[in-house]
Amino acid sequence: MVRQSNRREAGGREGAPRAAAWTLALAVACGAASGAAAQQADNPVKSVMKIFGFATDVPEPQDFVRQSRAQKEPDYMPVFQPPPEPARPVLKDKELGALKGDLDSIEKRADAVRQSFPPAAKAVAEEQAQKTKKTPANQ
Repeated sequence: MVRQSNRREAGGREGAPRAAAWTLALAVACGAASGAAAQQADNPVKSVMKIFGFATDVPEPQDFVRQSRAQKEPDYMPVFQPPPEPARPVLKDKELGALKGDLDSIEKRADAVRQSFPPAAKAVAEEQAQKTKKTPANQ
């Protein structure tokens, strides 16, 4: 009984060495099974996993895959650098007006096609009716 009372007085730390051993064993197992170590061919964990069918060897890529890959490593592409300015010059007022006129003519042509298609004309009419209902002036 004296022995049990001494353990209780010591704070019940008789399992501390056992817990430390388990922690160390777990750390070693995690280190051995890390992703970088799993990629190595002579890894003992991978060879055990291959025996059980959980791991395989990566086969060589086929010829068309090798041919489609770049011959050299791509250059570094900066992440936070803004793209270069476009090489086209800024449009002048006359050119901008012509471009807007072209877009307006295309819009009118699309409206004519839309009006000639009955379901589209009906949908546009319903949409305009909904807009007039929702305006606060009509309420």
